[in-house]
Amino acid sequence: MSMICIPIPDLHKHKTVDLEITVDGEKRALTYRVESFPWPEVLSSGDKVDLLRSYLKHETGEWELVQIGPPDREMVPITFRREVGQC
Repeated sequence: MSMICIPIPDLHKHKTVDLEITVDGEKRALTYRVESFPWPEVLSSGDKVDLLRSYLKHETGEWELVQIGPPDREMVPITFRREVGQC
């Protein structure tokens, strides 16, 4: 899937973002979810990665991993996407 960057105001206040897009005349509805994953400074890099892998392995359902963002203090943002369907 191609990427388009759309600024979203203050994602810390909103856990999900719903978008309706049109691709080649076909409308699709997408929902994006951002999770703040703990990234404790006291753990080694390897332990942090192991925790993240375990979390992602158990993340089930129709959500697709889109992006793992850069750490912000002791949290790392993880963005998921799911297609709600055609409009």
